[in-house]
Amino acid sequence: MKIADGVYVHFIPTQKYKTNRIVFRMTGSLNKQTIAKRALVSQMLATANQTYPTVQSFKERLASLYGTQLSTRVLTKGLTHSVDIELTYLKDAFIPTNNGLFWEVLGFLKECLYKPLSRVAQYQNKVFDIEKQNLKTYLDVDTENNYYYSEVKGRELYFVNEGLKVPKYGQVELVEAETSFTAYQEFQSMLTRDRIDIFMVGEFDDYQVLQGLHRFPLEGRQVDLQFSYSQPYVNVVKEKIEPRQSSQSILQLGYQFSCQYGDKDYFALIVFNAMFGEFAHSALFTTLREKEGLAYSISSQFDVFTGLLEVYAGIEKS
Repeated sequence: MKIADGVYVHFIPTQKYKTNRIVFRMTGSLNKQTIAKRALVSQMLATANQTYPTVQSFKERLASLYGTQLSTRVLTKGLTHSVDIELTYLKDAFIPTNNGLFWEVLGFLKECLYKPLSRVAQYQNKVFDIEKQNLKTYLDVDTENNYYYSEVKGRELYFVNEGLKVPKYGQVELVEAETSFTAYQEFQSMLTRDRIDIFMVGEFDDYQVLQGLHRFPLEGRQVDLQFSYSQPYVNVVKEKIEPRQSSQSILQLGYQFSCQYGDKDYFALIVFNAMFGEFAHSALFTTLREKEGLAYSISSQFDVFTGLLEVYAGIEKS
């Protein structure tokens, strides 16, 4: 359902769970120069705001809303980069008194978005510096994981587009270059220029939701996004060998497929990948690991938005 140009709300009714879920997604173009900024924004959204300016007061407020949970995440699809802020809260049927929890949760979301922890057009430095260091530490730890590291290096080798060479949370050097000012300005740009998708998962009163969302200053915006990506086919194999201290070696392979999400062969490709290597009962695992004993682990994954099929295996260096 369209609220304004570039702003949409999606109702996904379900009675399966005791909770309702609200996801507020901001999606912009994938750009190497903004990936780290947007990742830092996701960190700040889940930490504090002007009304609850400390981590403790922020979490205490969530606890007072019958244990409402808030989380953020970053994801990419093709040449787009999204930041999600997600709130999960109990349905009214499981609360002792019906006190309109939906309105309180929606109000908390609005405070996170429109009352960020800022001072003079930038994030509050003390909290920002902590979150910046946390993100750098997270990225440092990730690069110590040989499987993750080989995937990153494989994508750097495979992709032509500079944005796709960078992990969705950025790189340490990119994060290091950002400041409380640059990250805050990116956040303001996201609120006014990104495509906004709001997902309501659970049991909701549609009229009540629309009434609540109209209290958000969501103005129309013109957004041109590419959710799929393909690069020119070349028949030259790119290779790279990188020595690294490790108990096992990683073999990372990348294959280019022209088929993408929505194409007529899309479902056939999904079935193929399931048979080929995605699961423990797939051919790669049952044959190369279980039967032949040639790998410690082996699997495949397919990115339907870029056409990249990856195969990765942990092997003896010999």
